[in-house]
Amino acid sequence: MFENILYATDFSESPFMLPCVGIIGKTKNIHLLHVIDEQNRIDPALFEPRMQEARDFLDEELNIERNKGVSTDVHLMPGAPGRDICGIAEKLDASLIVVNYHKPGGPAGSATMELIRNCRRDLLVMTMLSSSAVDQSKMAMEAYCTNLFGRVLCPITGEPAAKLKALRALKEEVSIGSVTFLCFSDRVDPVSLADSLKGLGLGGGVVMAEGTPRKEIIEAAEKTGASIIMLDAGAEMGMALSVVAASDYPALVLKHP
Repeated sequence: MFENILYATDFSESPFMLPCVGIIGKTKNIHLLHVIDEQNRIDPALFEPRMQEARDFLDEELNIERNKGVSTDVHLMPGAPGRDICGIAEKLDASLIVVNYHKPGGPAGSATMELIRNCRRDLLVMTMLSSSAVDQSKMAMEAYCTNLFGRVLCPITGEPAAKLKALRALKEEVSIGSVTFLCFSDRVDPVSLADSLKGLGLGGGVVMAEGTPRKEIIEAAEKTGASIIMLDAGAEMGMALSVVAASDYPALVLKHP
């Protein structure tokens, strides 16, 4: 999932976003992309120093200090962010799009929602959740990124097969500490689901939801100390959109490309 990452930046991201790119999985390629909204009429040359600075950071952190041999390239273009981020992801055959979280209302927030709706690529949506709570020293930020999947919350409304498949693949690339399934359907057998989790070699449990999805998901994330929420936009589009719009938690949004 993390082998070929398209990192779409608008330069207003969480301080954890750039350090996390390439640390959390078996990454081979990172494509830095900034789409300048064509309605803004800003000279692309103004962004070139910042794009180069981001690339230099990745080259130093991932290739020299960590000796991971990750290749990076830069794409700077005018256009419509939601449409063109997806277009570049498809052209580069990106396995994951990494974007910054924005509250709805601004153009960047609209782009994130458009990607969730229309782009058939998995998305990692980073947030400002821990910005004021975690020491932003290099060591602390690396620890945060390494443990991004330490406590995964997986809400489900129906068949859990897609999330179990994703967890099976994820555990080959990242360190997963525990998984909590939050079930919104009585068609899901909690005992069978817990056994499936054990079969993957993962700890955690199954909780049957009682309230409305968005509110209960956010409350469950707080209660379990979730580090990330895994959402299935292929099967639960409405839930994915509403949770990303309202939550301060990072989210992995599955799209089944």
